Amino acid sequence: MRSGIGVWEPKKPVSVDEALLRRLSHAMSEAVDNNLSSVLSREEVSSLAGLMKLPAGAWSPAQALDDAELDALVRFFTLAEMQFTGWDGGKDSPVIPLVKILKSRDAFGADLRKWIKANSDNRFLPYGSAL
Repeated sequence: MRSGIGVWEPKKPVSVDEALLRRLSHAMSEAVDNNLSSVLSREEVSSLAGLMKLPAGAWSPAQALDDAELDALVRFFTLAEMQFTGWDGGKDSPVIPLVKILKSRDAFGADLRKWIKANSDNRFLPYGSAL
């Protein structure tokens, strides 16, 4: 028997569903001073990091959310990218497809755009790549 030697296990892929999106939206509203560590455990931070690199099509369950929930998710993922190691989304950030949903509903305003810019250093937010 070997002691002290662990076995590497890959992280389980994260999938997006309506329940998870509602939970993260609610977490944003519960965050103390926009500090997401106040509402997510270290285990959750680690297990959910893969959300930041999912393809845009993975976010289709967000269509079922209302505008306020989508706004909260945009804010959540904007802050998560800045606050958590390994949550860098770049051009794949969930903010981009979520903003597209809000725009399609005529619910993406200048205030949220300014907030995103003020709270992120991701040059792709909120609209994605220029090309």
